[in-house]
Amino acid sequence: MKKFLLVAVLATIESTVDAQSPTWADDVANILYGKCTNCHHPGGIAPFSLITYNDAANVAPNIQNAVTTRRMPPWPPDTAYTRFAHERVLTQQEITTIDNWVTAGFPSGSIANAPTSPTYTVGPAITNPDLSAQMQTYTVNTATDLYRCFVVPSGITQDEYITKVEVVPGNRPIVHHVLVYQDVQNTCVTLDNNDPGPGYTSFGGVGSNTATLIAGWVPGQGVYELPPNMGIKLEANSYIIMQIHYPSGTFNQTDSTQVRFTFSSGVVRDVTLAPAINHWSSMTNGPLIIPANTTRQFNAQVTIPSTLTLISVAPHMHLVGKSIWSWAIDPSGDTIPLISIPDWNFHWQGFYNYRQPVVIPGNSVVYASAYYDNTANNPNNPNNPPQLVTAGEATDDEMMVIYYAYLPYQAGDENIVIDSVVLNSVQQNAYQNIIRTPQLYDPYPVPTTGNTPVNVSYFIPENSSVVLQLFDQNGRLVKEWNRGSQGAGMYHMEIATADMAAGTYTISLNTGNSRKSKQIIVY
Repeated sequence: MKKFLLVAVLATIESTVDAQSPTWADDVANILYGKCTNCHHPGGIAPFSLITYNDAANVAPNIQNAVTTRRMPPWPPDTAYTRFAHERVLTQQEITTIDNWVTAGFPSGSIANAPTSPTYTVGPAITNPDLSAQMQTYTVNTATDLYRCFVVPSGITQDEYITKVEVVPGNRPIVHHVLVYQDVQNTCVTLDNNDPGPGYTSFGGVGSNTATLIAGWVPGQGVYELPPNMGIKLEANSYIIMQIHYPSGTFNQTDSTQVRFTFSSGVVRDVTLAPAINHWSSMTNGPLIIPANTTRQFNAQVTIPSTLTLISVAPHMHLVGKSIWSWAIDPSGDTIPLISIPDWNFHWQGFYNYRQPVVIPGNSVVYASAYYDNTANNPNNPNNPPQLVTAGEATDDEMMVIYYAYLPYQAGDENIVIDSVVLNSVQQNAYQNIIRTPQLYDPYPVPTTGNTPVNVSYFIPENSSVVLQLFDQNGRLVKEWNRGSQGAGMYHMEIATADMAAGTYTISLNTGNSRKSKQIIVY
């Protein structure tokens, strides 16, 4: 009898645990459909599909690792600093749900309760474009990352204004991202003619100083539509240049990507897409030179003479780049956060559209800070051993460029909704509090061996006294750095670890009444 009761109790406990565990049908499918399957579907850019239960169950441990380490979904901008439209970001609750689901043995639940799976069309969404530019069919054979540029005459005889643009990859699994330029000069045509086969290879840009960026595409992106009554000028007799990133290890695959445009049928406001922050004219501590075995921070700024409406932002660096930020200080001294990418990844760069336009008052100063690591500690360093890196467009060169899409301000621009997922009042208040306080970013590399310095980055929204302190796992103060009074901006410092015993440490940033802390692990 006792044995029967014990079995019954254990069965009840197991049943209760199972009942409390998330299931694919009731809890997980909706998360994957909303944040993952834009890329993870048959024919998508991702290496496997997550549409069905069996799809997800077959790679459940991989999903768990990717989301708990926040490697996936790829979304480089720091959401505690600035919010953007259509973010591919999992909440902590969603991460916990997936984590618990995998730990519980990834139960399916009742498949009948699962949400309707999304469908992904192969054809374009802009079915009747005013202009369609398609590259010549190209066969990709590359053991390394390839950046190939394709030139297509626009054929337009007068200026037009783009209101919608859609990049349609010809072979989604091998098209990693696309940047679309226009140029009225023949430079790109000459480069194409001098390179065998369709297109030509160019890494950083398209190789023309007169080419201007007009659009971009990253996996999961659909039609990019400008806000009402706004458009990007496409010049008469221009060439369309598509720079396409094909990933390493792509062989005997063909592609014929195209870009489709819808033009304005009436008068629109002209949106400018320009690299206002750059390493050739706005850098304040250049030139952009990073000697071997060094780290460098470069700063740039530009004054905005009249009030502007900012709708999107696109930072650009290469492989030695580690982080990049941009913010504005208005005439009253307030900070306007624009973008922060604390862990730069060249392979996941893109255009980021604000949920609502950002208004930058006249006489504001737009700032940017970029950090570069040209040491062996940077796993993305293209040179082993590290070599001198200077500005340029080649693979082993560097850049510091931020494109901004903007236009002259008109009353009411700040009320335009680009993404309908608008923060509620509680979230908005919390968000405003976060961005107006100092921020301490995750140190790297962590963990470290003890012979490798740890890089620490922090942001100060206004002039403050700054003290950083390092505590051991027993709470004892190990080191202290009094940085004095620092103005608004992004700052970096290195912590030598050679004299630190193995263990877990806490680095604290202290600015007046604010204190932020992160962990450092030495082994």
